[in-house]
Amino acid sequence: MKKYQSFVRVITGLFKRAVIESAPNLSIEVTSVCNSKCVFCPNAIMRRPRQHLDMGLYMKAVDEFAAMGGVNISFNCCIGEPLLDPHLLERARYVKQFPQIKPVWFTTTLQWLHKFNMDEFFNSGIGWLVISTMFLGRERYKSFFRVDCYEQTLNNIIALIKENEKRQTKIHLNFSLKSTGESNKEIMDHPDFKMIDTLMGGKVRQGLDNSSLFVDDWCGAVTLPKYLRKRPIYPRFFRPCRLLYRALHIFSDGKVGLCSCRDFEENSDLIVGDIKKDSLKDLWNGPKHARLVNDWCRKNVISVICRTCRHYVY
Repeated sequence: MKKYQSFVRVITGLFKRAVIESAPNLSIEVTSVCNSKCVFCPNAIMRRPRQHLDMGLYMKAVDEFAAMGGVNISFNCCIGEPLLDPHLLERARYVKQFPQIKPVWFTTTLQWLHKFNMDEFFNSGIGWLVISTMFLGRERYKSFFRVDCYEQTLNNIIALIKENEKRQTKIHLNFSLKSTGESNKEIMDHPDFKMIDTLMGGKVRQGLDNSSLFVDDWCGAVTLPKYLRKRPIYPRFFRPCRLLYRALHIFSDGKVGLCSCRDFEENSDLIVGDIKKDSLKDLWNGPKHARLVNDWCRKNVISVICRTCRHYVY
């Protein structure tokens, strides 16, 4: 049934019209720094500088985004661990002053949560977290994330869940579980999984049941272990990835692009400008953005980085 539903969703998605939104979603790479070297991520081979986004550029971007009528901001880094950004809570609080903008969210390993004061963390305006992790013990965690942070991460997750229960304003928690080749049954039988699932009222198991555990190879840049399953490459003729007409992405050096997923070297033709000298409104409504979408829709001219991307969103 799931395969049938996915097939129908793909086919119907291909026939939807690609219309550039009046105001995009905004993804901000607040930092490109990450300590992990996950087996599915190109962090270890990335050549561009690892840095934190300048706070002045960040505020300029948020101000312009709010003026456009924007609503959704994520710190969903192309590459990077937001909890390693020294300005993280300051950035979240800055967004909080704009009532129209929803609480920010981001994906994190949660390895470094213990560095934060919980009152400050919960009051900053962070709305929800996607926690990229596994509950399979220290050795398998080390083999996947290639850092020895399992107990530290597990303790942080437990502390966050318990702290969340005490708060009137809660942070919504989702788990993006990683596998090193185990079946869902093997994962669910692990005592650490059972403990966290119990603390979460069964929601971790529910999320695992709805997960395919597929990953991407970043357009061939990463050689994946054999136990990881690649996402299929969906048809994309005359149908741009919806990120191209629904979202802008700001990299940690200020460059602005249309891909928040796979342009990890920020060197594709989806880079449309730089927040240091361009306004988000001009870039979103500019000729390069329109040409990229229209060429794909009308001529089936697909950007090179998009042709083999397994993260293509129809």
